[in-house]
Amino acid sequence: MAANWKLNTILGLTAFLLTFLFSFTKNTWQTSMFRASIGFLLFFVLGYMLSHVLDQMKIKKNSSSVHEPIAVDESNAETESQKQVEGVLEESFQQIPLQALHKGENTKDPEEVAHTIRTWTTQD
Repeated sequence: MAANWKLNTILGLTAFLLTFLFSFTKNTWQTSMFRASIGFLLFFVLGYMLSHVLDQMKIKKNSSSVHEPIAVDESNAETESQKQVEGVLEESFQQIPLQALHKGENTKDPEEVAHTIRTWTTQD
């Protein structure tokens, strides 16, 4: 809590100085001091309000995570569906030898490539 008021004081003093310097060019020094004091108070109080709101949000977040049940066991249906999806993905991709890519060898028949492109365009 000690660091909180120090931070708010620093923010307030920064607002005080900036307000005073920018106001002093167009107003008397009394008016500039009055406006700078208002700026200090606003930033000092708004800093406390902002920290209070953030603390409330953190408390709410922590309390909601404590009350949520934690699922330790996954259902068998979920794991089976994940295994099926992984199996389909593994079957759909084909490996191309690295040497074939570097040598520029055609590992597939051009007709087979054309057929694959046609099926992709008709699915869209």
